[in-house]
Amino acid sequence: MKKFVLLGAALLAGGLLTGCSSNKTSNASESGTVDLTWYITGIPQKDVAKVNEAVNKYTKDKYNVTVSLNQIDWGEYDQKMSALVNAGESFDIAFTASWLGGFNYLTNARKGALYDITELLDNENQGLKAEIYENFWKGSTIDGKIYGVPAQKEIAATEYFVFNKELVDKYDVPYESIKTYDELEPWLKTIKEKEGINPWYMSEGYRNPYKFDELSTSVGINLEGDEGKIVNYYFEKPYVERVEKVRDFMKKGYVNKDAALAKQTDIVGKEWFVTSTVMGPLDTATVKDQVKKDVVVTPMVDSIVTNASAMGGGTVISANSKHPKEAMKLLEAVNTDEKLMNLLSYGIEGTHYEKTGEKTIKWLDAHSNYTMPFYMFGNYFNLYHQEGAPTDEWEVLKSYNEQAEASPALGFNFDTKAVTTQLAALNNVQEEFKALINTGSVETQENLNNMKKKMNAAGLDEIITEMQTQYDSWKKEQK
Repeated sequence: MKKFVLLGAALLAGGLLTGCSSNKTSNASESGTVDLTWYITGIPQKDVAKVNEAVNKYTKDKYNVTVSLNQIDWGEYDQKMSALVNAGESFDIAFTASWLGGFNYLTNARKGALYDITELLDNENQGLKAEIYENFWKGSTIDGKIYGVPAQKEIAATEYFVFNKELVDKYDVPYESIKTYDELEPWLKTIKEKEGINPWYMSEGYRNPYKFDELSTSVGINLEGDEGKIVNYYFEKPYVERVEKVRDFMKKGYVNKDAALAKQTDIVGKEWFVTSTVMGPLDTATVKDQVKKDVVVTPMVDSIVTNASAMGGGTVISANSKHPKEAMKLLEAVNTDEKLMNLLSYGIEGTHYEKTGEKTIKWLDAHSNYTMPFYMFGNYFNLYHQEGAPTDEWEVLKSYNEQAEASPALGFNFDTKAVTTQLAALNNVQEEFKALINTGSVETQENLNNMKKKMNAAGLDEIITEMQTQYDSWKKEQK
């Protein structure tokens, strides 16, 4: 999931699905209506142009703006948006996220590619600022400025145990009370003995999670320890205790032997009792679809609000936009106007869906021609409820967001310029060891010691010192 005249033309010809007959640079029409350009991602949808036409009819009458929706496939989005930015091409609005590569939020804000919306939020667009929960804005703040509108969805995600409901019911497993490896172990033993399977399906991406805010490659704050101290993820007590236990599980046959190489998608068709995934509080149905089994879930660790989670999806305005105020007007409308948010997210009423109640819908056959990732647009709390979804889902999500613990580093962004070479070397060491150690596939202490030696040689101490200096300075500014 993620990432010039002649160059721009090549990009448009090479894979954009455009919602208008032509992709024009932002301009004001003769009627005074401002035409905006908005880049989005996702699997290209057949009815983007049809929905775009309906959007423009609505926004032209109500907001005096129109927009050209340009959809780029997941696999090309990062590269093409980076090319547009690097070429200085003019556009208005685009989707970004903390997890994208070249077009991620932090990198592009710091290099001046994004429009600073701080003053607009404090003046013309106070309604937009008030609509979105405060910690989203904190996590989107870079060096005291805000450069994007975060999608108001789950503000944090955490690792969950995912249990096979068939076996939970068969053995009457009290899954909701299982939070630790020690609490899980008796049930692993039972399932191993009675079912004859490796009960825990683990894949190479598993991390033995604990409360840690990773501010750069494996370096950050242990929220179970000294929250003022910058440390390495792999050498803290909570991690070492967990990974030693997983090594024991591997030796006892509780974990699949190929875990260090296995992909999470390989779980389909296999027999298992428990696995894990990073998810939000409303994602159980999605996980069920991914693993092709009925499941129940429980969080392994408390949710932490970090910069990365707060800006897990959002919209930004290009620094080269000719109409930043009109672009902000549209973004405020998307986040506050229920009709517009549902039109962009679900498509056209009567074509792609029909309402079954004031706030509930069911899909029509044409839904398959317009299936969008909603977080590209904005505020989940204005979405209608899909058929089968609980009608209190947004209240549940609001409560979750308000209760999630904010990292003490929320709003702090590490400037990596002084240690770029060291971070690259550190990442290489991490990639060498992490899957093997995390899955218990090798002896724990021996390999942790080897990893630590190599990380120290890569410049770990220099990275920690630089981050600690910046973090201490930032904390003083917050007082």
